[in-house]
Amino acid sequence: MNDLVLKNIDKIVSGDIQKGILPGDAIVVRNGLIAQIGMLQDLDTSGIDTVVETNGQIVIPGLIDCHIHNTLDDYAPQRGAVGTYSDALYYGTTSMISEGEQGPGWPRFYDDAIGCKAAAILAKRVFDRFRPGGALKFHGGALVLVHGLTEADFKEMHDAGVWLIAEIGGGGLSDPAEVEPMLVWARKYNFFFSVHLAPPSIPGSSWVTSKEIMQLKPNKVAHTNGGSTAVSYDHIERLMDESDLTLELVVNGNFVNFNKMLKHLDKKNELHRLVMGSDAPTGQASLPGAINRSIVKASALNDIPAWKCIAMATGNTADLYKLNTGKIEVGREADLQVIDNPPGSVGTDALKAIENGDPFGNSMVIVDGRIIAFRGKDSRPTARYCTVNGEMAYVSGITEHLFFPPQVGRHYEGFKG
Repeated sequence: MNDLVLKNIDKIVSGDIQKGILPGDAIVVRNGLIAQIGMLQDLDTSGIDTVVETNGQIVIPGLIDCHIHNTLDDYAPQRGAVGTYSDALYYGTTSMISEGEQGPGWPRFYDDAIGCKAAAILAKRVFDRFRPGGALKFHGGALVLVHGLTEADFKEMHDAGVWLIAEIGGGGLSDPAEVEPMLVWARKYNFFFSVHLAPPSIPGSSWVTSKEIMQLKPNKVAHTNGGSTAVSYDHIERLMDESDLTLELVVNGNFVNFNKMLKHLDKKNELHRLVMGSDAPTGQASLPGAINRSIVKASALNDIPAWKCIAMATGNTADLYKLNTGKIEVGREADLQVIDNPPGSVGTDALKAIENGDPFGNSMVIVDGRIIAFRGKDSRPTARYCTVNGEMAYVSGITEHLFFPPQVGRHYEGFKG
């Protein structure tokens, strides 16, 4: 059973943009779910053997990257990087969502309806059984819309568990006249679909503007600030002011639009409409720390409280995709991380460090109530560390810091735990 207690927490950031920071200094996890939140003396900790002393750090939900172009297993083909997803997990990204698998010779690049259907089912099945890094929750199997798909295909995929459609415009069909009939079937069988706002970025991608997006009414507008090249800002303004669509920010999209969108929606009190993705690897953001960097950039450059930017990368996304994670709330999956300011930061805690532009560090990553890691490759060190049942748990040596961040149960020279 995945039971633990986190105590002596300075702040509990809910991930809920309406609730903000929760009262309390402790969280109780039972059977991998959050069971109680509050002051330690008021909680039932009976029968729990694993006690995490956070030493006055901050606890936030695990981050969610809602824009990944994955392939099967743990391999990112464009960068030739094995282990990227695992590294992201150790940085605190505990969930990822596919926007369309890709790889050499994949059916999506050849207008192959049978192949695209088969690829979506296969990827869904693979990631139902495979967790990169031993714990990362990867929602794979995103169908690329191509010629020849029928309603029977959508039903078959739905029955096989597929529920995602890859970003429209990122490959495959994007002309509303061609995709609208398919979206009728997609809605009938409860598929989630997004449309990207961007000029072409890779061969096979398409120009899509606010006009097409307003017509198609997607669940999400992918890389609204540019992926990585942006459309003119008037298209973004139209989507912000004439719709209630959810808009995705990517850290390596257009930097100016990134900040203008945040300022505009902050003034409208509509930050709940924003979610964060990496667009890795095709958005030049194959970064394990992409979501962490998005949070810091959004907060520090736009005078937005850090807890609100954390919500954009956690609870906002969980609400959009109907995931039972992303918030610190009783009954949710206990996907959590303990974060702190880096040593020497002008910010005296993780939230103040973020607001001052310093990347935050994570001293513990927890998935389903199980301790997974103590930090990621080259993620920022923390001013404080956690103690697990009285034993210090942290990375201190350069070898594991840069090359082999330890998982629980794996010990390297310099690792204390």
